[in-house]
Amino acid sequence: MTSKNFDQHLEMCALEFSEKRSTYDKVISIHHTDADGICSGILIAKLLDKLRIPYIQQGFNLEVPWDEFLPTLALNTEQKLAIFFSDLGPSGELLWTYAKKFPNIDFFILDHHRFQVPSSENQPQNIYNANPTLFGLHGLKEIVGAALNYLFVTSVDESMRKYAWIAIIGISGDSLNHFDEFQSYNRVILEEGLSLEQLEKREGICLFGAQFERIDKALATSILPFIPEVGGSRKQAKTLLQNLGIDPSVKVEDLEPEDVAKLEKALSPKTLLGEYGVFPKKFGILRHPFEHAQILSILGSKQLNEAKNMLGRPRITADVKKKFTEYISALSHNLATFVSLPKAETTHAICVDLTSSIPLEMWSDTGSFASINQLYDPMKMLFIGGQTPEGVYKVSVRCTPEFIAAHNQQGAVHVIRAFTAKFGGNGGGHGLAGGIRLSLELYPVLIQHVDEIIKGL
Repeated sequence: MTSKNFDQHLEMCALEFSEKRSTYDKVISIHHTDADGICSGILIAKLLDKLRIPYIQQGFNLEVPWDEFLPTLALNTEQKLAIFFSDLGPSGELLWTYAKKFPNIDFFILDHHRFQVPSSENQPQNIYNANPTLFGLHGLKEIVGAALNYLFVTSVDESMRKYAWIAIIGISGDSLNHFDEFQSYNRVILEEGLSLEQLEKREGICLFGAQFERIDKALATSILPFIPEVGGSRKQAKTLLQNLGIDPSVKVEDLEPEDVAKLEKALSPKTLLGEYGVFPKKFGILRHPFEHAQILSILGSKQLNEAKNMLGRPRITADVKKKFTEYISALSHNLATFVSLPKAETTHAICVDLTSSIPLEMWSDTGSFASINQLYDPMKMLFIGGQTPEGVYKVSVRCTPEFIAAHNQQGAVHVIRAFTAKFGGNGGGHGLAGGIRLSLELYPVLIQHVDEIIKGL
């Protein structure tokens, strides 16, 4: 289902930009640094390049609060500017404050995360908020950030449709769905890319993260779904395949239907079969939208320019391939470690200490894919982290859509805000995911009081 009201509002935002674009001294484009954010930012950049509008673009990984980041932009009241927030955005209250402070700046919000409109004030006229959640759309299943930004740029300039494939990479990386599970605007853009022959659709077994591999390695390194029978071990995968009479060296895409049926019967995940895509003009890992998205996310936090350059390349470089394979292999092993670790479980939460078990830089992604694969009770909130070398406790917070639906549409960020307001620490995030930094003595307090915080939602 799409929304006529949203369509009309987005068209109005695009029209306002088109009519005002000649008045801007420059545009500032800010985007998130994961795959969805990078694809969103690239779409905005390509539009501005086409229109020959001067701009600067900056990736923001949300490691500092917005009220610390925005002052670094050194905004003034003299230049006429437009600022785009793609796949992220400040809170409504902060945005309203800035819009009033800088009436010479037009703020375009192209973010798909839940947006809380300040209830006490009218929206300033220089804010053009195209957040789809304000129109009842699901900001993940129905329209991710790259989909929203694609719809905006094609509303401004029809020729931007040639970049549907970029949006599809962002959709694949953020929605984490097989092609046959794409919905609403995500689906519309997929069909557009297929009709324009920018990619091809296939049916078969889906072992995302390793769709390009031989089957024994793919079973061991698949991160969506994670295969518990293999537990990240290629040796165990090879033994399983041999017992099933399947050649371990066969590529995932070349499996015979009878072998696919054997695997589907033998393995516990129920989402092995589905539709997936390939880019006919790309090779190797970059042929596959989900894997392409993972490469962007891996590079995005530390090598943002390299991540953006990867979108324009037909094949992956040797050093990036090494980083990708090391990351995927480590993540699958970390998920196996997560399953085996002791867990502090309360009525509404599960807390897992990763100190000395999983490298700090992998805590967040381990939490995300443990949640995506539902390796814990999906009706509970996951707190996963540990002690850092700086002597603080860093926790990634994850929950499922099922949890949010059961708690008055409140999720990770709401629990983080409630806890830090009452007990201390700092953090942020959105409904499904967030992070919190605590003093060491506050971690036991978190376990002790998390249920009352969640009940208070």
